Amino acid sequence: MCSAAAIKENLGVTALEEYPQVSICIDCARHPSLKRIIAARSVTGICAFCCRDDVVVRDPQDIEPMVMLLRALIRFYWDEFAYNSHWGGESTPALFADDTNLVVTPPVADTYQDEFYLLLEEPPYPDPDKGIAIYAGFDEDGTRHLNLALSRSNPSILRKLAQRLLTDDFGDVAPAMEALIDPFLSDLAFTLPKGTIGMRARTGVQATFQHFDNFETELRRQPYTGAAIGASPTPGHGRLNREGEPVLYLASKVYTALAEIRPHPGHYVSVGGFETLADLKLADFDPDIALFSQNEVRLDQFDIIQAFDRLMSTPVTPNDKGSYLLTQLLAVVLRQKGFDGVQYRSSVSDGVNFCLLDPASAQFMEGHSGVHHVRGITYDAPASPVVLVPGFEDYELKS
Repeated sequence: MCSAAAIKENLGVTALEEYPQVSICIDCARHPSLKRIIAARSVTGICAFCCRDDVVVRDPQDIEPMVMLLRALIRFYWDEFAYNSHWGGESTPALFADDTNLVVTPPVADTYQDEFYLLLEEPPYPDPDKGIAIYAGFDEDGTRHLNLALSRSNPSILRKLAQRLLTDDFGDVAPAMEALIDPFLSDLAFTLPKGTIGMRARTGVQATFQHFDNFETELRRQPYTGAAIGASPTPGHGRLNREGEPVLYLASKVYTALAEIRPHPGHYVSVGGFETLADLKLADFDPDIALFSQNEVRLDQFDIIQAFDRLMSTPVTPNDKGSYLLTQLLAVVLRQKGFDGVQYRSSVSDGVNFCLLDPASAQFMEGHSGVHHVRGITYDAPASPVVLVPGFEDYELKS
């Protein structure tokens, strides 16, 4: 148990009655997973961040799940460079003191910060099947390692599979893919209900008409409908389909469908809705991180899941053939495992995308069609730290 009392006992401290039992309140939690884990086992207590003592907090007597989730969120959002002083960082408290962090509201005072960060950082290196470490530590040869943020990691096992697919047949690599995803596949399964409406978009329109009304005219555009906006019967290579293998890509929102086809300013875009004809078994590659925050073994699985999600949601350049092949093989194995499709994030909208492996599992529905005029495109491209001449303090990361 990762409680204040247990940690104090491990450290040889006996004056437990003088040690306040602190936690985090549901109001100070920013990340939705953190809010949920607090609500799952809550009591009235002391919040180490707002410093109130009459708020709903995670039970300090059962605080280990919340602590491990916080460690998982640190590993997800931040490189170890950011918080390990041995790599030039400041500290883990500094991460949450930054008001831009997505995990928790910064503390209003340091009244309980020592007690809280004792919980967060002790023990520093639990066994891989017992907990999560925020520091990579040393190997047997004494070499110091570091953790890179899981939100942008590129697991070596996926790189190796991608390389194999450049020379080997799908059938030869499929067993390795199956062995990789089997341990966590049940965690990703969910049912997309019958009657769910998904949206599709296609650049252009079926026809344009000039409408006359009381001596006034208006241009009206007829959107593509039915098969004209449905799955292509002879598709090229896609994220989850090989050339000539039709699938149906849908989005949860109109804007997501529009953004996913990346139209240019000035384009008119047709949109249409498709309704699922039965309950469908899909694999969700953007699951709650709390499902995988129990220990290092589970967090490694989440690392692979997130990498797949990024491959599916991020546009792939024509030169990056290996990434297409990797997600195409994933779809093949999922189909063999009885899945009807895949759900993944959109990198260009707050909606989600889902790919139905059998286009016939959804049909075009009247009442959802329209035409949108793309007037402009907004880019989110903040300046990134740069180095022009790498120095001693710059450590080159290998792909």
